[in-house]
Amino acid sequence: MIEAARPHPARTTAVPELAQPVSRDSFLSAMRQTASPVCVLTTHGDGQRMALTISSFLSVSADPPLISVCINRNSRMCTAMTESGVFGVHMLSDDQAHIADCFAGRPKTGEAYDFSCVEWLDQGEGREPSMSGGAMSAECSVVSATDAGTHRLFIAAVTRLSTNDKRPLLYWNRLYGFPTHPNDERS
Repeated sequence: MIEAARPHPARTTAVPELAQPVSRDSFLSAMRQTASPVCVLTTHGDGQRMALTISSFLSVSADPPLISVCINRNSRMCTAMTESGVFGVHMLSDDQAHIADCFAGRPKTGEAYDFSCVEWLDQGEGREPSMSGGAMSAECSVVSATDAGTHRLFIAAVTRLSTNDKRPLLYWNRLYGFPTHPNDERS
């Protein structure tokens, strides 16, 4: 069992002078060609629930169970996660693009950041609610945070986890999609 850790103060990482970065436009063009799972982060800050769509979720380690997420360090979500030291990460399923749009601040209908766009399952006092219908939900405790460029990379211990057999929603070249399998009848 992993003990809940206090969040570490964010460290700043500089790019070595010997490294010659590519242009911003080249980098963004190349990154559009990578497929990423679409997730919604949740936490509490300033006495309110907060959520944000991200595509920067990675598994870090199985022993102990660690994940990473990366968000803009000037966002309210970054401040809240840094202060609270805990968050939920909810990997959306292939039928939840509308939820991704809502928590990205650009809903096709309804209000941006409206928690009523999806059902939330209460997990008990002091725990992050779990998103209904997603491919995976995890409660996480921050173990480290590092500033890198415009973003903060959080590494967190997974303290609770739920999964199902739904296909994950992916983001590629500014489009949503999902993986297919030759034997999958839904393809």
